[in-house]
Amino acid sequence: MGTKSTRCAASLALLFVLAWNCPAQDSGTIFPAVVATVNGDPVLGKELEALVRRELSTIGNPEWKKLRGEYRSELVLGNMTALINSRLLYQKAAAAGVKVADEELRAELKKIAATYKSEKEMNEALARENTDRATFEKNVYRNLAASKYLEDAVNKKVAVSPEEIASYYSSRPEEFRHPDIVRTSQILISFSENDHDAAAGRARDLLERLRKGEDFAALAREHSADSSSAARGGDVGFASADGLPPEYSAAAFSLPVGELALVKTQHSYHIIKVTGKKEEGTFTLEEIRPELHELLRARKYQEKLKEVIDQLRETAEIEILISASELLNP
Repeated sequence: MGTKSTRCAASLALLFVLAWNCPAQDSGTIFPAVVATVNGDPVLGKELEALVRRELSTIGNPEWKKLRGEYRSELVLGNMTALINSRLLYQKAAAAGVKVADEELRAELKKIAATYKSEKEMNEALARENTDRATFEKNVYRNLAASKYLEDAVNKKVAVSPEEIASYYSSRPEEFRHPDIVRTSQILISFSENDHDAAAGRARDLLERLRKGEDFAALAREHSADSSSAARGGDVGFASADGLPPEYSAAAFSLPVGELALVKTQHSYHIIKVTGKKEEGTFTLEEIRPELHELLRARKYQEKLKEVIDQLRETAEIEILISASELLNP
């Protein structure tokens, strides 16, 4: 194809129109050695497989060949797009002279390693995703560089005024009524079929540390698999009973404010701390202002990020090397 990149990702049909022309798959892998090129830079099959297997682990690691063809295509489209966008952002960061210091990389690797009970467990997890340590560390470096670039190119340019928040609140009164709700913080420990016991052990260890007085927010930032709430010190915000997993909800609504609990859901352990409760009513503007600021800022950030990526794709040479027929009939 080798043409402007926005045409590559317009649809599933268009994404997979290329004939298969990659090296044969290695034994036990899903994809060929190279699945795409971005401005001549290869996107490796094992990179795509790592993302796909990570997603499949949340639903019990079903066998690839037994998935519906349409679902396989959706998985590949979403994760291929994410890889291509990530590669474009890294290339832009490198061209802009962005570098990641060795100590920054080591700190990030240490933070990721801390989410595992041991180095052996981490290596086993990477192996299940068909990822080696070198590829993993290279991708961490690239992600850090892209993040540093986006901090200057996007994040620092996004602002939300008090007037915008007040206008949003006053124009949507129905959005701010609520039933009985509970506010919680969590540390999420996810697990697959193969590492359930290890995850349970990590969760119990963290719960014991909290009960001995360690700071919840600090442990959440370091150990929680939910990056969104972890960035807020584990804060999940307010939720109604039907807005939470049943097991999580039952524990949260039964606990008094300030109490901790360990809850198991289908594929995760949640260490929960109840931080607030409210009876049915309406949030005031001041009560909801921080959440509205975050909501509006996130929307602006995503809009600006899309603009940046669209501009990069317009001038990029992207070649997709996976055929639709191979995905539908593996």
